[in-house]
Amino acid sequence: MKMLFLGGVFSQEQEPEIIEKSKGGVQYAANQFQWTLIDGLLKIPKLDIKILSAPFIGSFPKEYNSLFINGYHHVYKEKITGDYVPFVNLWGYRNISRKRNLIKQLTQFISDKANQKVILVYSPHSPFLQAAVYAKQKDPSVHICLMVPDLPQYMNLREKKSLVYTQTKKLDIKIFESNLEHVDSFILITKYMKVPLRVKEKPCIVVEGAVNIQNNNIELLSNIKSSNSEERVFAYTGTLNKKFGILNLLEAFHQLEQSSVVLKICGRGDAAEIVSEYAKKDKRIKFLGQVTNEEAKSIQKSATVLINPRPNNEEFTKYSFPFKTMEYLLSGVPLIAYKLDGIPDEYDDYIYYVQNDSIEALKAKMNEVINLSDEQRLEWGQSAREFILHNKNAEKIAGDIYNMLDNITKK
Repeated sequence: MKMLFLGGVFSQEQEPEIIEKSKGGVQYAANQFQWTLIDGLLKIPKLDIKILSAPFIGSFPKEYNSLFINGYHHVYKEKITGDYVPFVNLWGYRNISRKRNLIKQLTQFISDKANQKVILVYSPHSPFLQAAVYAKQKDPSVHICLMVPDLPQYMNLREKKSLVYTQTKKLDIKIFESNLEHVDSFILITKYMKVPLRVKEKPCIVVEGAVNIQNNNIELLSNIKSSNSEERVFAYTGTLNKKFGILNLLEAFHQLEQSSVVLKICGRGDAAEIVSEYAKKDKRIKFLGQVTNEEAKSIQKSATVLINPRPNNEEFTKYSFPFKTMEYLLSGVPLIAYKLDGIPDEYDDYIYYVQNDSIEALKAKMNEVINLSDEQRLEWGQSAREFILHNKNAEKIAGDIYNMLDNITKK
């Protein structure tokens, strides 16, 4: 099978420049998920895979400092080639530029005479799907598989959106939906996506995420902090959007009476200024701003308790499984979170769920978990880690995806 992975991934070599030029948050979670999936696909002997990407970065001038994004070519792990297309990054025009330059790179894939040709499109980003549909129109044997980590109408959850943005987004969604009929199969983050995406009888698989087990399953962690002699650390690493419950987290922690607890917060978003204000009035709150992906992982593994404060109080949570959930569970550190509609029941034994959306409930759960014994936290965290390693590792998930595609395209 010939597969083209068409997405928004960026390489490790590109990361420093993207961090430097980004004015908003860097999409680490999406980038890591894509690479994890690619690593899993690389383990399949019968699969010939290449990468084509228009990296997920903010638009110029408000979210990114570069108007022109240069093309880039590299070989990943000395196994597969990755082509990153150049494009004009101007807001309002960049989707057109991204589509055009992706299409230019598709010539070789279209002309290939392989019996099984699949374009795996990551994300319902209209330029990606438009480019894939172009390839299918040129060669009807091409199979388009669309992976949907978020529905397009919920991809920007910031509070303030201009009228121009809102109208432009509506047009973008119409373009995306007009191309949906050309999609042959789906990879969905939650089962609830089937209806808005009009999947109906088309083949699909539900994949909440995946983790890379390399260097992770050698030994389990034992880094739980002593509750008697050392500070105990709550940590949140991710996008600082108000809709993700950041304000409730800040207030719940602020109301904790223990002097030996610390809250570390990393990231960017529309709540960043409020986080800074809380950090000034409560010295136990440490706002670290935007950090690299490796720094975020280090903070997670050295924490006592991890928190994802996203509440289950809006429609989008039916179509949401935060990527950081996988990352947090993999760390071996206990996780406090809410039971989102999009979280399958199989995770229930591995997450400390907050009972309701009130600040009091979040505070109570934080008190409960931080006051557990070191042994209790370690046992819980390692149990969750083992669940993720055995059931959600990249090789297994990639194998499930490949088997679905192979069964369809070899007919």
